[in-house]
Amino acid sequence: MSAPKQQGRSPVLRIRPLMLSDIEAVMQLHRELGWNPAFKADGSTLRQRLEALITEESALLLVADLDRDVVGYIHGETVTYLLFAGREMLISEVFVIERARGHGVGKALVAAMEVEAVKRRCFRISVLNSRERESYRRGFYPRLGYEERPHTANFTKRLDWG
Repeated sequence: MSAPKQQGRSPVLRIRPLMLSDIEAVMQLHRELGWNPAFKADGSTLRQRLEALITEESALLLVADLDRDVVGYIHGETVTYLLFAGREMLISEVFVIERARGHGVGKALVAAMEVEAVKRRCFRISVLNSRERESYRRGFYPRLGYEERPHTANFTKRLDWG
């Protein structure tokens, strides 16, 4: 499996696409961060969503792999707008386990998503971030060059389909 760690060697961080073998680690990340009440307690809902998204053309899931240990992930979706005659990459989730926060993992995940957005010919990249989250309070996205849109409201409506 993983090579023994050499004394004095810095851990190697790689950003790569999510694989089926990473799903358990991503599920553990969700448990650590507070399980979404929309997911079934056994994790089957999340597992099914992750398995489906791996093959979804508009979806992109990347993991932060620190010496073969998944310590974070990012989920983005390309959305096509008629009005703007182009695509936008929407980052809906960036999660990093607590012990890896503050070490550039989130920054590396966002940077990798930006590269992928350019490859997919997106004209813009946007992020959903709750004002209650720690990342919002400490200004994570503005430090990466993202601007909060004060004139735009984000409205949602829950659709129960099953």
